Amino acid sequence: MMSQYLLSLLIFIPMAAALVLLMLPSSQQSYYKWIALGVSLVQVLILFAVAGQYSPGGGFQMTQRVDWISAFGVHAQYYVGIDGLSFPLVALAVLVLLIAVISSWKVTDRPKGYFTLLLILNGAIIGSFCALDLLLFYLFFEFMLLPMYFLIGLWGGPKREYASIKFFLYTLLGSILILLIIIGVYLSSGTFSLPELYHLTPGAIFSISDPWIVLRWPARNWAFLFLLIGFGIKLPMVPLHTWLPDAHVEASTPISVVLAALLLKIGGYGLLRMAYPLFPDAAVAMSVLVAFLGMLSIVYGAMNALASKDFKRLIAYSSVSHMGFVLLGASSATTEGITGAVYQMTSHGLISAMLFVIAGVIYDRTQDRRIANYSGLSSKMPVYTSFVLVGFFATLGLPGLSGFIGEVMVFLGAFHSKLVPGWIAFISTGGLIFGAGYCLWTIQRMFFGTYAIKSEATMYDVDAREKLMLVPLAILIIVLGIFPQVLIKYINPFSMELVELIKSSIN
Repeated sequence: MMSQYLLSLLIFIPMAAALVLLMLPSSQQSYYKWIALGVSLVQVLILFAVAGQYSPGGGFQMTQRVDWISAFGVHAQYYVGIDGLSFPLVALAVLVLLIAVISSWKVTDRPKGYFTLLLILNGAIIGSFCALDLLLFYLFFEFMLLPMYFLIGLWGGPKREYASIKFFLYTLLGSILILLIIIGVYLSSGTFSLPELYHLTPGAIFSISDPWIVLRWPARNWAFLFLLIGFGIKLPMVPLHTWLPDAHVEASTPISVVLAALLLKIGGYGLLRMAYPLFPDAAVAMSVLVAFLGMLSIVYGAMNALASKDFKRLIAYSSVSHMGFVLLGASSATTEGITGAVYQMTSHGLISAMLFVIAGVIYDRTQDRRIANYSGLSSKMPVYTSFVLVGFFATLGLPGLSGFIGEVMVFLGAFHSKLVPGWIAFISTGGLIFGAGYCLWTIQRMFFGTYAIKSEATMYDVDAREKLMLVPLAILIIVLGIFPQVLIKYINPFSMELVELIKSSIN
């Protein structure tokens, strides 16, 4: 059946195209961006085929399983598939990566290297969302590190070397912790297969009676903590977030789009794919810690966004705040909270992509990101301002836009949960107030009042290429805000299965 190969095509077509780009001579550099665009459009067509064959329900679908490594007694497989957690994120990845290619259309500095790395990153991201073998997942997870490091370090701003090295070191630390747990899981269970691991009793993975006790914590608690730190760096959660603002400020617009919309989501995805289902008893035992870190990220990120003077840094800190909702929703261990967390990841992917494209529009014209240097832009750029309003109102959680749905479901889960203290859920609502503050204040300062910019550049409204990026994002943000069931019907079966697994670990 062709359906079992669709996910592999999504993963490996961009990687094959990257090899083609490497073989093309520099005299053909005008074709590089067209090849990248063609790959993204083919992926869109494949995604439609995937969507047509994927049906809402529990379990993994469209799986492909092939023996991969069998030497030395290691049994790892090329094993891919999607479920209610991964399907929305794969769809998000295909859309955002297409927008990243369109956003990169004017790249003229070493285009061969740039588009080759972007295509490799494309395959690695989708592979991470589809992998059902722990070793395969880790391979794709690590494969994202080097392309992103070079895309920031070679095509970034003045402090790009500092930002890229900081990103690399933080992510490498998280990867090491994740690898340690993957090895431990295999040694204790004899398999890398996630579906097989899900059906084992908790004691079969790092036995509860293991004598690995530090601070009176059993091995399973430490394993969950290592995964929380490893994926928390990627998320990122406070206090492991400091690499993100620097990376966003120095990265070019298309790389910021990919970083915020997709790479951060792999942190939340890893927690819900690995940490919670493999160590549900430890997740329950540490639910207050996870909820507290979520609350801290929500409030601290929003307060820093409110204090930011740089437009991209403000959006970066807003990402820290909004990804805190993922931690809060996951910690609740309720169907509403986990569904809200996944909805929030998908919604924020669209919103953050839109906001970074918006930031890139004015930076392309003026090479200036300081908020104080703009005023009254709505009089010169009315269409652009309308996109800004959609993006920022979605960020602050205005009803009718996608940002509202995820946040409401997370709070419903948090207040309904017996694992999350009420005071944590209550303080987390403060993030909504600060979020409204930095969104409305930025709109007022930059877009209303008397027109003024501290630049010699000529300001003009969005062109056709920019509309091509912003219109689909705006439409999806509105559609998912008005018709949330479009997404919830896919996510709910996954959430219910995970909640049942957590409940069984308590009993």
